[in-house]
Amino acid sequence: MREKALILVFMLLTSSLFGIYENAENRISAQTEDPELIALLQENENVVLGNFISFLSAVNPLYLISSFEASYPLLVFSKIKLTPERNKILKATLRANNEFYSRHLSPLKSFYAVSFTSSAPYNSVFLANSSFKSALPYVHYNFKGLVLYPVTALHWADVYFQIGKEENAMEILRELQSYLVTKNHQGLEYAVFENYFHFENSSIPWISGYAQGLGAGLYARAYNITKNESYLRTAQLLMNSFRIPYSKGGFIVNSTYGLWILEYAYNSNELVLNGHIIALQGVYYYWEITNDTYAKWVFDEGVKAVEKALPDFDENGWSLYSNIHGRAMKNYHELHIQLLEWLYEKTKNEKFKEYAEKWRKSLQNVR
Repeated sequence: MREKALILVFMLLTSSLFGIYENAENRISAQTEDPELIALLQENENVVLGNFISFLSAVNPLYLISSFEASYPLLVFSKIKLTPERNKILKATLRANNEFYSRHLSPLKSFYAVSFTSSAPYNSVFLANSSFKSALPYVHYNFKGLVLYPVTALHWADVYFQIGKEENAMEILRELQSYLVTKNHQGLEYAVFENYFHFENSSIPWISGYAQGLGAGLYARAYNITKNESYLRTAQLLMNSFRIPYSKGGFIVNSTYGLWILEYAYNSNELVLNGHIIALQGVYYYWEITNDTYAKWVFDEGVKAVEKALPDFDENGWSLYSNIHGRAMKNYHELHIQLLEWLYEKTKNEKFKEYAEKWRKSLQNVR
């Protein structure tokens, strides 16, 4: 009797999930006449159903999870208006998920990078053997599938620049540029990189100050290398986004410590240390190339905020990830040290050197 009840519950849940999926597919279809998108929707349906049928025959829960994850893009995009920019992002996300889940099962790892090229800046990246090719990394989150995350793409571009693989960095920037969303606020044109997946308590879409700042700097660097005016324009539009008030969709707040760039703009209460400083790095790159006085002001004010925040971000010689998330994991602690060393190099402020040395000493007792 108990087994029959469980089977009945499973059938009801499955029926409900597929009903939600069908409604999502219909809502998106009603907004588009793009034949490419319509074909990708049909392909996605085949991938979702194919994994579910494999689950029924193999009784392997990974197939069921993969079926749900492959459907996630539709569940997200069906709830928002499908603008031309979103249409482009949805198609890219569907291509990645359709290709991945037609060949692989869910890795069951969140923040797990997947590359659809033959190379990546890290050994831990999964190299997907696929007919779909993209210079951009996609990031797997449990029960969300593969998402296009500009933060990761820009981080990879920055790493490639640092290790001398300039063309790899440029490939990422060229492709990512096509997903930029341009907006206007009181006559000021600006651009943002939008994220289309749920993270913590975020709405859809949401933006990251990390991507806005680092992006401004990297596109300025791309312009400096190529003299391609489109890269300079992109850098300027990203830098303009720093002028947007938080209440109007911006990502800068006047915190207890001063000007703070939010890594997660949907939560003005969380001040993430690494995201703020990395955004400042991008602003600094931008200022170096453009000599823009506003960028220099943002950098100087942001640096003052870091200096003021350091005592509160120190817990017995170990750094905090943010003001509300407690002690940083070891890899973030090491990143904080590197970022403070970079700030010291650029500003010669002894406070940054002091905390970098203090936090480095705490690593001696950690294996």
